[in-house]
Amino acid sequence: MGTARSQLKAMLRKNWLLKIRHPFITSAEILLPTVVMLLLIAVRTQVDTQIHPAQPYIREGMLVEVGKGISPSFQQVLELLLAKGEYLAFAPDTEETRKMINLMSMKFPLLKQVTRVYKDELALDTYIRSGLYGTCNQVKNCSNPKIKGAVVFHEQGPLQFDYSIRLNHTWAFSGFPDVKSIMDVNGPYLNDLELGVNIVPTMQYSFSGFLTLQQVLDAFIIVSAQQNYSTSQNIEIPSVQSSDNASSLKFPLMQFSPSNIRIAPFPTREYTDDEFQSIIKKVMGVLYLLGFLYPISRLISFSVFEKVWNRK
Repeated sequence: MGTARSQLKAMLRKNWLLKIRHPFITSAEILLPTVVMLLLIAVRTQVDTQIHPAQPYIREGMLVEVGKGISPSFQQVLELLLAKGEYLAFAPDTEETRKMINLMSMKFPLLKQVTRVYKDELALDTYIRSGLYGTCNQVKNCSNPKIKGAVVFHEQGPLQFDYSIRLNHTWAFSGFPDVKSIMDVNGPYLNDLELGVNIVPTMQYSFSGFLTLQQVLDAFIIVSAQQNYSTSQNIEIPSVQSSDNASSLKFPLMQFSPSNIRIAPFPTREYTDDEFQSIIKKVMGVLYLLGFLYPISRLISFSVFEKVWNRK
């Protein structure tokens, strides 16, 4: 009985000596993660969370005037189309569409020279996707021109107008982002906060002539809607041969052309500024490395040592 007890004591002492740990190692494995967590808690208690309300973010050069500066006037757009042999398409081919082109040509005679009317949007898409698209855009009166932009009407009044403007964005110079980035409606970064304003989309809409074309169409639509309510004004559509005296006509479209239309960026939406995250994001990796690298390395080395010892 005494021998067995002495053997048990010897085995327990042996195991204790084998498993005994240095006080510094044990303290380091416990205290390092604790110190890291205490530091994070201390920093968190010293900073506040600030809520910023929605506010404007307008800087010099962000205001774009339609038809001025980087936004070309409609006359400049037509001249550029004529110089490059490109066309502006309209669809569908209806009496209202033809009437609109005739009336707008009173103020912009070049419009008829750079206009192509298609039966409907399907016919326009079919032509653009065909192999004949733009094959002879340098030839005068070519039947397969390159389409710079298209205006597609879905409803043409008398009280409701619905149209879409489609532009050929191959004009974009090097350095511009992909066309899909103009307006992200379902992408992964839709709800991401972007402080400040990215002026590239505004430049795309302005430089391409989108805003100018929209302004001219809206002016015509507003005048047309007003004519439907007024019986005192009757406009007769002049024939093509009567273009000589077209400049003398006082068509309301010439009067309804606002001289100053400015595009301003949307304000920055309300957001929460967490200073703790702003501070910690710079040192979080180092803190975790210092706090948990040593305990994890000790754990791995001890596991390897145990396996080697058991094999022996």
